[in-house]
Amino acid sequence: MSSLVPERESTIAAISTPPGEGGVAVIRISGGESHSIARKIFVPAGNSGFSERKLCFGKIIDPETGGTVDEALCVVMSSPDTYTGEDIAEIHSHGGHVVPRKVLEILTGLGATLAAPGEFTQRAFLNGKMDLAQAEAVSDIISAQTEQSLRYAEAQLEGTLSGKVNELKDQILDVLAEIEANLDFPEEDIDPVAKNRLREASESVEKELSALIDSYDTGRMFRDGVTMVILGKPNVGKSSILNCLLETQRAIVSPIAGTTRDFIEERINVGGIPLVITDTAGIRDTGDRIERLGVELSLKKAEESEFVLVVLDQSTELDALDRKILKTAAKKKHLVVINKMDLEEKLERSKLRRVLGRKKPVETSALAKEGIGRLRQAMFETLAGSPRASDASELVLTNLRHKKSMEKARDQLRMFLELLERNEYPEILSIELRNSMNSLGEITGEVTTEDLLGRIFSRFCIGK
Repeated sequence: MSSLVPERESTIAAISTPPGEGGVAVIRISGGESHSIARKIFVPAGNSGFSERKLCFGKIIDPETGGTVDEALCVVMSSPDTYTGEDIAEIHSHGGHVVPRKVLEILTGLGATLAAPGEFTQRAFLNGKMDLAQAEAVSDIISAQTEQSLRYAEAQLEGTLSGKVNELKDQILDVLAEIEANLDFPEEDIDPVAKNRLREASESVEKELSALIDSYDTGRMFRDGVTMVILGKPNVGKSSILNCLLETQRAIVSPIAGTTRDFIEERINVGGIPLVITDTAGIRDTGDRIERLGVELSLKKAEESEFVLVVLDQSTELDALDRKILKTAAKKKHLVVINKMDLEEKLERSKLRRVLGRKKPVETSALAKEGIGRLRQAMFETLAGSPRASDASELVLTNLRHKKSMEKARDQLRMFLELLERNEYPEILSIELRNSMNSLGEITGEVTTEDLLGRIFSRFCIGK
């Protein structure tokens, strides 16, 4: 496409299933010529013919050679009651690499153009089948890493966020209507009673916007995940704890200090939060050049991570190196684990309390697999700030674009309140209110640009 906004009169085609070996591949066609192109490539078996919205069994034919490409199913759906709002045809062929690509090659030879990433969903947005926030939720559903992130995306697709945005816009519009009623009398101040009512209504919207903006950190965490590093001295049980969290033998465990020299990275789900965990080399002073590089890499990973799990050994005394590690972790959101609870206690808790303050450590024995459930719960509470995940019905922002638009809307509303207190002219007051409404309109796509649409839909997979 020459433009980021698709030419909707064209007919597009793409393979909508992931590449690689599989039982079925879905090739999707959308546009005014989709049905006629499908009829040129697909021949129904017997006298069945095409039926609207019913899968039809038959053969895919290469029009140039007349040869059979595959046995398949085909369905046609007419606008406007389709995903894109246009005529759609879908061919369900055998999966793999060769057949789907051959079908797509034939379709382009018959006049279809290759769909750009997200172009089917973009057409759905442009044809009024969904707003922009709902369209973005489609991408979030596809990329969801946990059930909780999926629930948030599904709620957004159902219009939970859009409904709240429209509700807030309506409240601002009510204030604007009353302000503009005073435009015919610019020399008169707004009545004190009315002014107080307008202030309260605007402050109520501002409060709701602030609450939604504050929810972004939680929403982003469930949507995008969190990077976490396990940090500690050699042989405190970092790799054992990683294996317990993964419930598999991923890292090499050895009583010999310094076994882990390079980092190991794995993914787990903790209460719906996708965690990318990195097990690092033990922190200590060493003359071994390779091990020293591993220690440097560990400290660098800790600086780059969002969450640090510090592991201490109950069977050894708290020393300067432990304090250094705790000081490094204190710069981040972190949790302290006292491991090897099955061994004799040499770690003085009074000294540790002076270092940790009110922060409570979690006690584990990775060898005996004890305390791992408590550790998982503590990890979740440290990250989420509560003992449970938010209900999907509770509106949470997960998209940075939505947060930025709400921040603009809130700032413009705050400016309106400031100008209202200064008894500015109604024309000036109305400008800030309209700006605030437009900022909220950016979320649902009521106010948008071609460049914005291009950036949003270019992040989609091809075929969706």
